[in-house]
Amino acid sequence: MFQRLKDACRGPWYKKAIILVSLLLASFYPIYKNYYYARGTQQYERHIRFMEGNSEFFNPWQYRVLCPLLIESAKWAYDHSIDKLIPAETVIHFDDKKAADETAVFQSQLNNKETFIYLLIFIAFRLALHAAIYALGFALFACFTRSNWLIGFTLLFVSFCMGNGAHNSDLSFNTYMDLVLFLWMACVILYRKNDWWILPITILGALNRETALLIPGLYFLAAAVMRPEGKPLFGWPWLRIPAPRVWTVTLASLAVFFAIFLAIRNYYGFRPPDLVSVHQVPLGLRLLKLNLLSGQAVKTYFEIYGVLGMLPLTALLSFRYNSILLRIWALPLVPVWLGVHLIGSMAAESRYYLIPLMLVLLPMLLEMIEREYNKRLAQPA
Repeated sequence: MFQRLKDACRGPWYKKAIILVSLLLASFYPIYKNYYYARGTQQYERHIRFMEGNSEFFNPWQYRVLCPLLIESAKWAYDHSIDKLIPAETVIHFDDKKAADETAVFQSQLNNKETFIYLLIFIAFRLALHAAIYALGFALFACFTRSNWLIGFTLLFVSFCMGNGAHNSDLSFNTYMDLVLFLWMACVILYRKNDWWILPITILGALNRETALLIPGLYFLAAAVMRPEGKPLFGWPWLRIPAPRVWTVTLASLAVFFAIFLAIRNYYGFRPPDLVSVHQVPLGLRLLKLNLLSGQAVKTYFEIYGVLGMLPLTALLSFRYNSILLRIWALPLVPVWLGVHLIGSMAAESRYYLIPLMLVLLPMLLEMIEREYNKRLAQPA
């Protein structure tokens, strides 16, 4: 699965150094945008409230438990290992001062040992998520183009999109973990790895974010289509009955998803949905109107453009020529994803659209670039 990536990294030391520096900059850039142009400094306070069972998020957001528990586990491991051997206060001078205003919050977190350690863990965790996104993204994009240079440019574009998706966002670990899991699912399917990998991916997804319900669904759709390239979609010739193994994996994944979904909510107890954001609007049609037909809509459209650009329109232009697999994923994923977030969240928080961007829209574009290149090569000189 990662052979193309390994091959791309082979070569002299300066090539590897350039790749490493590029990866680090692409990984740090979205984090920088989160801290200096969004709400990254609020991550510590929100994390502590979550661990105390006092999360400010409305139902069912407060039930996204995977990333907070991973971070808290990392903090426990640090406290019982590194901090025992080399306490941070022996090498760093901490001067605890309360922040005078919002702009001083970041500096005050650096001056307190507890928040400083959490800050390092937060950044390390996001960097790890970014590394997984770029590695899995490379593997995914390699299925649609033979050019490693084009894949590298696409991943650079992804970095800018993640930076542009920082509006009104803390470090949003569950969003980026969600992206990792969807990319992992796509690579399992495209590289024809053991189907049972879908089950642990779904388990992690159910603990992370309710959108993981789509993972077994997309897996089943991929198994239900033939693999011809381009054109006919309507009618039945491109469909096939999935193997019994596919049914078993899909049903097992759905069963475990709902078991985890219900168990977590039973543990925390049901909490009625709160009003959304500072606009105090309930979920549903009123929120849809706020997102699309109000003064807020201007921000919504431009924030979404900052992540998706013109790719939804270019995907429509190329749709009939794209592979059946991408089209059969795009048809439920893109409208369902957009619709759910338009009626259930502030749609201007455009980090939500990174999954359809990487899973469908960018592969569609790469596929068409590859197709056009091959077409030109086939033309007589």
